[in-house]
Amino acid sequence: MEQVLGHVTWYQNLRGAVTELDSVDASWVETRLFDEHGLIERLPVLPSYLRAGLRARVEVRHALAQSPADVLVFNTQKPAIFCQPELRRVPSILMTDVTPLQYDRMAGLYGHAVGANSMARLAKHWTNVLNFRLAKMVVPWSNWAADSIINEYGVPRERVQVIPTGLDTSYWQPGTAEREHERLRLLFVGGNFERKGGRLLLDVFRGLDLQARAELHIVTRDPVESAPGVVVHHNIDNNSLDLLRLYQASDVFVLPTMADCFSNASIEAMAVGLPVITTNMGGIPDIVEHGKTGLLVEPGDGQELAAALTQLTHSQSERESFGKAARERALRLFDARINAGRILGLVECVHAERVQRNSVAPRKRQDSLAG
Repeated sequence: MEQVLGHVTWYQNLRGAVTELDSVDASWVETRLFDEHGLIERLPVLPSYLRAGLRARVEVRHALAQSPADVLVFNTQKPAIFCQPELRRVPSILMTDVTPLQYDRMAGLYGHAVGANSMARLAKHWTNVLNFRLAKMVVPWSNWAADSIINEYGVPRERVQVIPTGLDTSYWQPGTAEREHERLRLLFVGGNFERKGGRLLLDVFRGLDLQARAELHIVTRDPVESAPGVVVHHNIDNNSLDLLRLYQASDVFVLPTMADCFSNASIEAMAVGLPVITTNMGGIPDIVEHGKTGLLVEPGDGQELAAALTQLTHSQSERESFGKAARERALRLFDARINAGRILGLVECVHAERVQRNSVAPRKRQDSLAG
C-alpha cells in the first residue's frame, strides 16, 4: 500500500473498514517507496521511479515470504512495477487514481520529471501496460482514469471496474453544535498550497473584498502570509478531530485545484454537508455534481471562481440545498464500508476463479493422458 499524498487517507479508511470484517484475514504492507537508509536509494544512475519500484519489490517479496497471499491488492500501480513474477503467480488487483500517461501530462504542476530519454519512457510505458494486463482486475477511482486504462493501456473493459475511495460517513457527518460565528466561513484544505489553487483563491478572495463578510480558513502544510479575514491552520492531520471540526464549522468548501487526479478533501466536505467549489479536471466530475452538490470551474480561471464564490456566498438557499445533496451523494457513493465491500467482492471473485482453475486443471491432464 503506497503511502504518498491522498493514498494515505484512502488506505487508512480502507484498512479501517476491512478490519471490522471478521471474515477477512488481511496482511498490510505499507510502502513509501523510499528508505533513506537503503542501498537502492543510493544508486545514482537510476531514475527515481525505478528506485521506488525496486524498493517496493523488496518489501513485497519480504511480506510474501512471511505470509503467503491468496490475492494481492495494490492501492496504486507504482509498488507493482517490478512485481511481474508475483502478478503471474498470485491473482492480483491493481487500484489507481491516475495512469502514468495521465500523470505525465500534469508533470509540471506536480513537480514530476517525465524524463528526456525516449527509450526509458517507452520501457516504463510497456512495463505498466504489462502490469495492467497481468492484473486480474484493475480498479480505477474514476471514469477518467478508467478511460486511460482501457484506451491507452489496452485493458479489456470487462476487467476494469470503477470503485472510488471512501470514508467513514458515521465520523464524517454534519455537526450538531450551534454556530458561534456570524460571518460566512470558507474552507480550503490542500497540503500543496500552490498546486491546489490556494494562491488563486487568495487573490480572488481579496479581489471580491470578501473579508468584510466572510472568513477564509486555510489548512495546508505550506507557509501562507497572514491577511485580513484569512486564518491559516498548520499541523492538522488527516482524519483528525481538529480537521473534522473545521469542516463542520464551515459554510462552503473551496478547492480551485490546478492539477488533481481525484479529491478526497471534496468528499470529506460533502460528507459533512458542505457545498463544494472545485475544478473540472481529472476524476473530480465523478465526485461533485455541478449545479447539484456544488460548482465546477475551469482550472486557473479567476473569473469563474469569483462568479462561483459570489453565487454561493449570496445564496443561503443554494448553500443549504447543495449541502444536503452533497451529504446524500457521499452516503451513496463514497462510504468506505460499502466501497471496501465492493473491493472485497472482487477479491472473492478473483480467488474463486483461481480455486476453480486449479481444481479443473488436474482433471484435464488426466483426461488427456487417458485419451
